[in-house]
Amino acid sequence: MCAIPYSGRAQEALSRGSIREANELSGSPYRIRALVVHGNHLGSNLGFPTANLQLAENRPFVPPMGVYAVKVAVDQTNYGGMANAGIRPTLGGKTMTLEVHLFDFSGDLYGKIVEVSFMDRIRDERKFDSLEDLVKQLHMDKADALRLLS
Repeated sequence: MCAIPYSGRAQEALSRGSIREANELSGSPYRIRALVVHGNHLGSNLGFPTANLQLAENRPFVPPMGVYAVKVAVDQTNYGGMANAGIRPTLGGKTMTLEVHLFDFSGDLYGKIVEVSFMDRIRDERKFDSLEDLVKQLHMDKADALRLLS
């Protein structure tokens, strides 16, 4: 994973999750380049396939855990999407992951480097009582992401 660095007030805004403010202060979106790796394929089973990004152990993910509206560059093509950064508490997760659902994409991303531009924060990560509740929320998150990206 390679993050595009921010400094000063933009870094402070980013660290508290004010993505839009951080982007305005820096003049460009906060971006991460990372390798797409295999995950457990649960997103596909829930109707929201995700690209699981390899996070560097020695470089922490800067924005707070949560769900974000993102733009993703894949092979010189840009896609809107939503990203989850966190431990996936509904699934009993314990380690930090970054996974991205691309809108209107079909294909194989494994082994590719993608660039994720964080455009806005949708919500905090939280634990849901069931997978059905999670899927309902994912549909709302997608609607929010589409609105924020338009």
